[in-house]
Amino acid sequence: MKNLKKNSKGYRGYIFSRKIKGLLIPQKVQNLVIRDYANRKKLFFKLSKVEYSFSGSYIMMKSLIKETKTLDGLIIYSINLLPENKSERKYFLNSFLKQKKKIHFALEEIALDNKNKIREIEDIYFVKENSKVI
Repeated sequence: MKNLKKNSKGYRGYIFSRKIKGLLIPQKVQNLVIRDYANRKKLFFKLSKVEYSFSGSYIMMKSLIKETKTLDGLIIYSINLLPENKSERKYFLNSFLKQKKKIHFALEEIALDNKNKIREIEDIYFVKENSKVI
C-alpha cells in the first residue's frame, strides 16, 4: 500500500449510521466491504465519513463535495446510500464528475467515471427502489 499512498490523494469512504432499505448494517461491516473493494481495485482508502443518523440527512455527503480537491474520489458502501430525491442524486454525482473524480459503489462493484454511467446508476437505483433487493 505504500506505493499507492505516494501516487494517490486517496478515496474517502462514505457509510450510513441509519437503516439502509430497512436493515441496520453495522458500520464495521460497511467499512470492511469498502476496504476489501479498495484492496482488490488497488485504491488508497482513507477513513470513511459517516452520515448522521436522522432520516433524510445528507450533511456528510454534501461535505464531501467540498473535499474533492484533496481526493481522487469516493468509495460509497452502496448505491442505496444516495439521496432518494433524483435531482439531489444527480447533483451529487455530477459534482464529482465535473471535477474529474470517480465514485465507486463497493457493494455493487460499479465505478462512476463519466456522465454516461449516471444513467446506469439511475437504472440500478430505480430497480432497487422498486424491489426488495438490497
